[in-house]
Amino acid sequence: MIHIQRAPGVKTAYKAMQDGFQDYLIPLHLSEAEFQERIIERDGNQLEHSFVAYHGEIPVGLWLNGWKEIEGQRIMRCGGLGISPQYRRLGIAKALYQAQLSHAKEIGMDGLMLEVIQGNDPAIRLYESLHYTIVGEIGYFHLTDERQEAALPTIEEVEFLKQYHGQGEYIWQQDPHVMQQLQTDYYQLEASVVAVAGSSLLSVVGPAEQKARHATEVVRRLPGTTYHYQSTDVQVWEALRSEGWTQRDLKQYIMRQSL
Repeated sequence: MIHIQRAPGVKTAYKAMQDGFQDYLIPLHLSEAEFQERIIERDGNQLEHSFVAYHGEIPVGLWLNGWKEIEGQRIMRCGGLGISPQYRRLGIAKALYQAQLSHAKEIGMDGLMLEVIQGNDPAIRLYESLHYTIVGEIGYFHLTDERQEAALPTIEEVEFLKQYHGQGEYIWQQDPHVMQQLQTDYYQLEASVVAVAGSSLLSVVGPAEQKARHATEVVRRLPGTTYHYQSTDVQVWEALRSEGWTQRDLKQYIMRQSL
């Protein structure tokens, strides 16, 4: 008998994710501590809004959720859906979806969202059957450049955020909530402002026609050699490639539905 419960503990959620993602397209080799730090804290998932499917006392499925206010709307995002292989095709994913849908409506969410890897056709078909619609894409790029030219002027977080809000490109795992979890530095480059954490350009905010050039300039003017950048603007992708950035084969769809 399968039953669904909300708000699992960390150990239960971790076990359910380990079992459900054991044959995922991208291997997830995470310790429980890494799961807590990366998946729960950094990525903004919240166990109180997440659901686990049990067979007896054994967790066999996980629908991980978190919510944020995005452009004035309360949006709940699926941060991971995994079903133990031997329990698939039994309707568990749909049961988890229905449970989180009822919860999302009960607490006043305006919409649902998720990201799914392009090429994961079974997952895409499932989400489309659950009324999610593709609304965008995320492309992944990296650039290696050993030059270090003149340093960039730094700015305060508050100055960056003034330009960030309403800038049009939004990526859940690189938004201001995530920036605050990381050691993020903020820079001014002509008409653009840039957020950088480690080797990741978390956001380049400015004129769309200048984003690729400014992203490249940042790499040339900061310490380090290889930097990574994600973009949801497909018109910027070609410009990035022209600037020498390498695009990974991995791409994701952004899917949403209104409530």
